[in-house]
Amino acid sequence: MSYPVVLGIYGYSNSGKTTLVERLITTFVKKGYKIATIKKTKKHISRDTEGTDTYRYHAAGANLVVFSSPQQTDILLHYPFDTKQILSMITTFHDLDLVLIEGSDDPDVPKIQVGDRAQRKNTVARYRHNYEEVERMIQKKINQEASLKNVQIFVNGKEIPLTEFPESIITNTIFGMLSSLKGIGAIHDVHIYLTKQQKKKNERKKTKVRQSH
Repeated sequence: MSYPVVLGIYGYSNSGKTTLVERLITTFVKKGYKIATIKKTKKHISRDTEGTDTYRYHAAGANLVVFSSPQQTDILLHYPFDTKQILSMITTFHDLDLVLIEGSDDPDVPKIQVGDRAQRKNTVARYRHNYEEVERMIQKKINQEASLKNVQIFVNGKEIPLTEFPESIITNTIFGMLSSLKGIGAIHDVHIYLTKQQKKKNERKKTKVRQSH
C-alpha cells in the first residue's frame, strides 16, 4: 500500500476553503482517485446530538461509539486525535490517493493558503482563483507518490511509508552498489531479505579441567 498525498487547506472563514476542497474532490474523483477529507476546527463542538442514543452512550462513559445504518457507518471517539493519528487510522480503512485537511495547522503537513491569512509553516501554494495551477501541483504529487510503489520496505512485518527523498536515496544506493559487482547485467528488480541475528542466550562457558596426580 502506498501512502496518500496529504495536503492542508487553510484560510479565514468564508475565504473559499470548503468550495476549493469540494472542487478538488470532484476533479480527482472523476479521474478515478480515492479521496478522504478531514475537517479540523478549534471550536469546542461535537457532531453528536444531545439526547440521541450515541450521545447517551458517551455520557455513560464509552470512549468509542459506532453508529451503523444501511447508508453509512459513523465512528465517534470521545477524545481528540492529532493529524498523524487520524491519518494512521483512515489509511487502514482504504488505500487512499489523496487526503485534504481543511483547517490544517500541523507544521508537518504541506498546505495551500486561501485568501490573505498569515502564512503558516510548510505552505507550498497560494490559491488565488488559480485552480488549474493548484490542480497540476496536486496531480504531480500523486504521480510522484505512485512511483514510490516500486520501493517497499517492511520492518517486523509492517510496511514503512516512504517519501520521495528517502526512496531516491535507497534506490540509488542499492542499484549503485549492485551495478559495481561482477556478473551483474541490466537490473530490473531487486529483492533483499534481511534478518537480524539474535545472540544466543546460553553461550557455552569455558571450564577448566583439573588433572589429578
